[in-house]
Amino acid sequence: MEANPFPAYDVAEKLGITPIARVPEDQVWHTMLTPQVKAFLGDITSIEGPLVTDTIEGFFPGDEVFNLNNHMINSDDGKARTRLPYITTLYKTKYGACVIKRDGVKIKCIAWFGDVFRGHGEIILITALRDRRYDGTRRSDDSALSNFPAYHPVFHKVISPEVASLEVSIYSYLPGSKIIDVTGDAEYHDFVDKPFSVINQPEHFLQLFWRAWKSKRAPGQYAVPFPDVSKHVLKGYEEIAKSAGYDFLESCPSHYHVARWFQASGYCYNDSVDAKTMSDFAQALKRIREKGTPLTRQQHSWLCVLQNLQPAELIPEELRLSTLEDGAQSLPVIWPQDNIGLRNLWMHKAISDKGRKLVACHQAETGD
Repeated sequence: MEANPFPAYDVAEKLGITPIARVPEDQVWHTMLTPQVKAFLGDITSIEGPLVTDTIEGFFPGDEVFNLNNHMINSDDGKARTRLPYITTLYKTKYGACVIKRDGVKIKCIAWFGDVFRGHGEIILITALRDRRYDGTRRSDDSALSNFPAYHPVFHKVISPEVASLEVSIYSYLPGSKIIDVTGDAEYHDFVDKPFSVINQPEHFLQLFWRAWKSKRAPGQYAVPFPDVSKHVLKGYEEIAKSAGYDFLESCPSHYHVARWFQASGYCYNDSVDAKTMSDFAQALKRIREKGTPLTRQQHSWLCVLQNLQPAELIPEELRLSTLEDGAQSLPVIWPQDNIGLRNLWMHKAISDKGRKLVACHQAETGD
């Protein structure tokens, strides 16, 4: 009798249902939302869902999802559609609302403060966990919950196909603290959000840069973050990832202060070149301080942005960062990404024995 010729496989896995999709909703609520965010939301007053849908539009304006691969799907009602369905649940609260969206590869929570149905709400938290197994391929961008592409085979390369990894993302905003709400200056608001967007306009960039230099806002911080985010979210992410059987947590920090936060929490750089660059930045910033130029935490990150300005002669000499001390041959230190293109600064933390073993083997082979 011939051996069974039929392949055995996990249908759900083949269709893209990853372990993160099976995490219970109550665990998401209790670990991905911080105590201060929950205090602003207040108690849950009603729940709508879970609903399975494939429309771009959400429960209210601002709650839309994405179609990064630009799939053209016709529908009788004329509504824009996503290639794959997702589950969405609306938690109405005493002071706002929270929407938890899920598909096969991602969980995303968006918390709102204010009356979202009358157009008076503002986002106070966006937090997400995303399975990276399809990164480096177009399939990664089929998720309706992803608003940043992850298809590039080099810039979005996974650590190893042999391990399971989750990307973490977190953004928080104290209500009423957005620069545009405080000052009415949309141009300055957009600059702080994405300073590299005007770096090719040197004079304009420097005008806005010196304004930001004197502020307490780091690049990317167009609103004040919730103080307890840095104390709670990474621990919560790790709890969820371990319970779902993942080997790694990964992040894509946007700026120097964010990378240092992850580094202080046990994350390492995926690429040895990035690790060297970040070490060069740390040493160069230290030399600036030792020469008598005091720097705030925010100014550390602004200096990293400034190094990408061209021509370099526009950078004040006392604020130029280089790889070596004076008297030795030095090279300028350039921030490796602009938060606009596809280049990312990937970091990782091994959270399982399998993950730690992979890291140890890599270190033994390369010395990194």
